[in-house]
Amino acid sequence: MNEQFLQLYDYNVWANDRVLEHLQSLPDDVFFQEVNVGFKSIAEVVGHLAAADEVWFARIKEEVSPALVSKSFASIEAARHYMSQTQTQNREYLASVHDMGKHVTYNKHQNSISEIVQQVVNHGTYHRGNITTILRHLGHKGILTDYIAFLWARA
Repeated sequence: MNEQFLQLYDYNVWANDRVLEHLQSLPDDVFFQEVNVGFKSIAEVVGHLAAADEVWFARIKEEVSPALVSKSFASIEAARHYMSQTQTQNREYLASVHDMGKHVTYNKHQNSISEIVQQVVNHGTYHRGNITTILRHLGHKGILTDYIAFLWARA
């Protein structure tokens, strides 16, 4: 059962990395360019994703959750470096979990680790869609991050 959730998390990491790599191929100002489509910029979306993942993984580890405050990144490179480090640590932690069905309690809620992993992945998918919307709004193309494309890339 752990392998299924590790694969889902691996997909999330792969998709985040593809988006950040794609952003690095675009003009530098795209990351910070202000828009009016829910988030102020792509940098704000990425900062939100990084902060939310910290909150969810603190819950999985049964640690005190940090406040959900969007991370600020000076550049796409800084965001990519930060995400890479934290996602590697999170992946290592998930690989050490013996029971994905274990329930953790936080803020008067209780969920299994596997349910929280699914939340992290779904949340990432949603916000990568926000980034694609912003890119299109700014006249740029997005990048394919579908789960099936991840599976094809691994084959």
